[in-house]
Amino acid sequence: MARERDIERTLVVGDMHGKEEVILPRVDAAVERLGCARVVFCGDYVDEWHSSILGMRDAMRALRSWVLERRAGGLAVELVAGNHDLQYRLREPGPGTHTALFDEVALLLDELGVRAATAVGEALVTHAGVTRAWANDCLDLAEGTDAAALARQLNALLDHGEKISLRMLTQAGAGRGGRELPGPVWADRGELCADPLPGLDQIVGHTPVPTVEVRPIDAGDGAQAPVRLAFCDTFSLTSRLSPIGDGSMLVVDGAGMRAVGDEELGLPPWKPAVWDWMTTRFHAL
Repeated sequence: MARERDIERTLVVGDMHGKEEVILPRVDAAVERLGCARVVFCGDYVDEWHSSILGMRDAMRALRSWVLERRAGGLAVELVAGNHDLQYRLREPGPGTHTALFDEVALLLDELGVRAATAVGEALVTHAGVTRAWANDCLDLAEGTDAAALARQLNALLDHGEKISLRMLTQAGAGRGGRELPGPVWADRGELCADPLPGLDQIVGHTPVPTVEVRPIDAGDGAQAPVRLAFCDTFSLTSRLSPIGDGSMLVVDGAGMRAVGDEELGLPPWKPAVWDWMTTRFHAL
């Protein structure tokens, strides 16, 4: 029996990279077991290592069907754009981009209402995180600006539609091989930890981690309480298709954040589960 939904409880899910068919049932289990009223995905829905066009199309169909059905059933579902996703908006090749699917993926992202950012409680959710240097250069940081206001500014850049605005979002710093300020879809974990935006908790994917981590960071602004950075990319694989993380997800309940894993959810462990899935699906990846 499904648990009654808590309107404040949100499940945050890391990068899926074409593994929607094996990940989304685990999301369903977490929503039911925890009574979440909202699910937020951190981006990178496409471009697994060695993926094929057939596998990409299967993954996109699975994502579309799941999102539309869950929304119709009353679950709030939000999708944040990742760096891989925005290459399809830009119609430019990036790491693993299937250029033949530029139009199909871009249209699907629009249909599902993919955003640059959203707020969960008082935390800002982006794919990779907003560094202080990038925010000072690209955003209006009026005193008292909160996560919701910053999300609106980031979404305005996405909605502007011109490449100049999309390129602001997709700036990459030295940590990811770029020469610009680390932007909200490309900032590496090290860059975000070294230069977090003061006074703002953030939730991100992008950099693979062994397990969901909520890390307090001194933002150097003199505040007594550090900001919290939550890292959620636990579904990613190495180039040899070996699982990096444990498939844990983040639960945000009011001001609280914590990881939730297989044992609590009554699920089989992620690593053998994804190996089993790849064994049967690799021909389509």
